[in-house]
Amino acid sequence: MSQEPSNQAAGELYLDFRLSSSLYEAASWGKLLAILGFVLAAAVLVFGLFLLPYVQVPALQPNGSDVGLSGFATLLYAFIALVYFFPSLYLYNFSTQLQRGLKEQKREQVRKAIRQLKIMFKFLSIMLLLFLVLFAGSLVLLLAGTKV
Repeated sequence: MSQEPSNQAAGELYLDFRLSSSLYEAASWGKLLAILGFVLAAAVLVFGLFLLPYVQVPALQPNGSDVGLSGFATLLYAFIALVYFFPSLYLYNFSTQLQRGLKEQKREQVRKAIRQLKIMFKFLSIMLLLFLVLFAGSLVLLLAGTKV
C-alpha cells in the first residue's frame, strides 16, 4: 500500500507528481482530440450543406420536382454533425477543467472535470446502444424482406 502524506485526510486521493503529470498530458491529448472533433463536425455539416444540389435523383423526380431526397440528406448530415459535436464538447470541457484543476491544485475543479468525462461516457454509451438497436432492426427487416 502506498504511503500518503501526513497532511492528507483519510479517504482523500493523493496525486503525486508523476500521476498528476500523466493526467495533465492525457488532458492535453483529450483537448486536441476534442478540437479535431469540432473540426470534423463542422466539416460534416458543411459537406451536408454543399451536398444539397448534388443529391437529386432525376428518375425519382416527377416533372422535375425535388422529392425531398436532397433535403433529407442535408438533415441527416446536420444530425450526424450535431451528434458528434456533443462528445467533443464534453471531452473539451473535461480536458480544460482537468488541466486547470491540476495546475491550480483545486480538488473541486478536478471533480467537475471528472463529471464532464462521466457525461461524455453516458452520451457515447446511449448513442452506441441506439446505433446497435437500429442496426439490429435494419438487419431483421433485411432478413425478413429476403425470405418472402
